[in-house]
Amino acid sequence: MRNCIVTIVSANYLAYARTLAESLREHAPESEFRLLVVDRPTEEIKRAVTRSGIQAQYAQDLGIPDFEHLAFKYQLVEFNTALKPTFLKSIFSEGFDSVIYLDPDIKVFSALSPVLNALSSSDIVLTPHSTRPVLDGLRPSDIDYMRTGAYNLGFIALRRSSNTDEMLDWWESRCLSFGFNDVPFGTFVDQKWIDLVPAFFDKVCILKHPGCNIAYWNLHERTLSQGKDAILVNDQPLCFFHFSGVKASKPDVLSRHQTRHSIERGSILEALVSNYCKDLLRLEHESFSKIEYTYGRFDDGTPISVLARRAATFSKEAEESPFSQRADFFKKLAKAGIIKKNQTASAESNTLNFNQFDSRVKMVNSMIRWAAKLITPERTFTLFRYFSLVGREANLSRVILDEPFEFEQTPTSNRPLLIHNRNRPTNQ
Repeated sequence: MRNCIVTIVSANYLAYARTLAESLREHAPESEFRLLVVDRPTEEIKRAVTRSGIQAQYAQDLGIPDFEHLAFKYQLVEFNTALKPTFLKSIFSEGFDSVIYLDPDIKVFSALSPVLNALSSSDIVLTPHSTRPVLDGLRPSDIDYMRTGAYNLGFIALRRSSNTDEMLDWWESRCLSFGFNDVPFGTFVDQKWIDLVPAFFDKVCILKHPGCNIAYWNLHERTLSQGKDAILVNDQPLCFFHFSGVKASKPDVLSRHQTRHSIERGSILEALVSNYCKDLLRLEHESFSKIEYTYGRFDDGTPISVLARRAATFSKEAEESPFSQRADFFKKLAKAGIIKKNQTASAESNTLNFNQFDSRVKMVNSMIRWAAKLITPERTFTLFRYFSLVGREANLSRVILDEPFEFEQTPTSNRPLLIHNRNRPTNQ
């Protein structure tokens, strides 16, 4: 079988892609490796990609209709993940028999035999976040997997078939229309959709090999040990490790996305994370990480806020030249106060870094108590149920721009369902 392994990055993650590529040259030299770069091909970006030494193509060259609108409406991670099925389709159109997607923050440690064996009898291969229940008060847990997806889409392997074509068309249409990181709405980028794949499509393999896609989310069920020639996971070879949430500057922290595991000094895990961080620094992470995302600003340099991106999902004015400060869309957002020249991105707030003793939290809690006294607790509850509705999808942007809500689950901005058709080789 002619196999291709692919990954997707914006330019600030090129060191991760280089680390993955380096490990593939050692452990999967028979497979071709391709990179999709989700950035405009500016001179700076082109020099960086050339320096990476990886065969790459740019997202704008995938031939997606209305590409600029998609680049505007999605945040960086959303856009990288939304393009995944389209990129996989483009690779299949070159005649490959199988395609394996690996996130850039993955490193391969041995031959991908478990994956290739699964592809010999299956069209679609997925790895679950966890194969054992965990609800011990720490994160992530069964509840987190229900929110963000049962399967981790840092990995997916596909074999060419009509079944795979149908799955990619379906997945692409969902990602290009609804590829949002919006858990209250029920979506988590490209990943949550895949929960439906085993029910909707045939020949799906749930690969439970303990050495595949090992990460902070499954270490509670997997034991690392040193074999004679390789690292073992539950006495089987470590195939690939997913260093999700690892920062090159903090090799003593496993991941910023979890609370269950700490790195013990002298452990195999410490060596894995420390060596990975060294790889990133050796492959110019400090330089690459400073490259600014080229879809992050309007063309006059004004930063694009999340609210502005959400507004683009329904605003007719955003359909043409969404990045232009001369367009009616920009003027509409500015008038509503959604964009400001000197605005800076706020720090991410989530349940892992929430501080209940923060003065601002205390002030808001006090206001809620006063509201409960003034309008009764029951009406306060109803009010906050409404606020949860406003916080979903593009609803807050609609309120600020005085636009009506849209509750039908149809493609955004009343566009036809987005499916990017490409000529495919005849299926076998």
